[in-house]
Amino acid sequence: MARIYQQAKGGTWFLDYAVDGKRVRKRISRSKRLADLALADIQVKLERREIGFAQTDKKLDDLIEEYLKHVKANGIEYSHTLSVAVLERFKGHLATERLKNISHLQIEKYKNWRRESGILPSSVNRELAVIKAMFNRGVEWGMLPRSPAAAIKKFKEPKRQAKFFTQAEIKKMLESNEPVMARIVSLLANTGLRRDELLHLTWGDINLERKVLTVQAKDDWRPKDYEVRHIPLNAAVVKTLNGLPGGRDPKDCVFRDGFGNPYLADFMTHRFKKFLRKLKIDGSLHSLRHTFASHLIMKGADLYSVSKLLGHASIKTTEIYAHLAADHLTAAVERLQF
Repeated sequence: MARIYQQAKGGTWFLDYAVDGKRVRKRISRSKRLADLALADIQVKLERREIGFAQTDKKLDDLIEEYLKHVKANGIEYSHTLSVAVLERFKGHLATERLKNISHLQIEKYKNWRRESGILPSSVNRELAVIKAMFNRGVEWGMLPRSPAAAIKKFKEPKRQAKFFTQAEIKKMLESNEPVMARIVSLLANTGLRRDELLHLTWGDINLERKVLTVQAKDDWRPKDYEVRHIPLNAAVVKTLNGLPGGRDPKDCVFRDGFGNPYLADFMTHRFKKFLRKLKIDGSLHSLRHTFASHLIMKGADLYSVSKLLGHASIKTTEIYAHLAADHLTAAVERLQF
């Protein structure tokens, strides 16, 4: 906290503030106006951490190493893998190894270079999110006074409607001659689980008696936003779960390969793409999550309920499905006749 004071009425004004645990006093002027200006200036500088923080000579490698440790300890596997790739590429593009030499302009050049290389705006924005997060942590850890990425703006992304499967397409998948894929379709389309949530789903997360599935953390994995949520199981998904081969040990993953091992994320994604190509259906594994949400909305579910089932941190995320309710809202109003 900073303040101004006079030792005697009509005397000189002094500026008094503390930084890095040390008290600093400065003689200003006999003018109260100049003293007020000096106080406002020092308060801004303290807020922005522009004074009092030693200019360390840390290397970018030091910050990257600490940040990746942080992500691995607190994040999920996908976040760590993405961060490793992004930060290695970012480091290779810079002309300096020292944190104190990294500027806003250098990060802006990296951003534009990635876009000019043909990378989609959404992908570049995800990379910028990693870089911004790393520098923010660096400031928190005292490795640099302020983030050079603070004022970097993301690219505007074209808004697209979420791709979801029709009932006919889901029926075609469920009746395919690939039982493993059909089971995955049944579970994801009826629960809205994310891919990683499915891969880390254990029998201990499922209560068939109460017909409830719980998304929760494991020793080596954390769900997005550290959420714990409960999803009711309908008759179709209960039937699918009861028909799965293998034991029901609470620690065992629900979906395992022929050797009893959990599926790898990339393997499942690519196998599902191949499955869709064979059936001549457009979409992806994540489209099953959109299918769950979209059909709920079209059947009259409200956005708040769908948001809770999906585990969205904000209902703003769920609003991408709002347009699907339009026809149903119109029909509801039509039934209201005074």
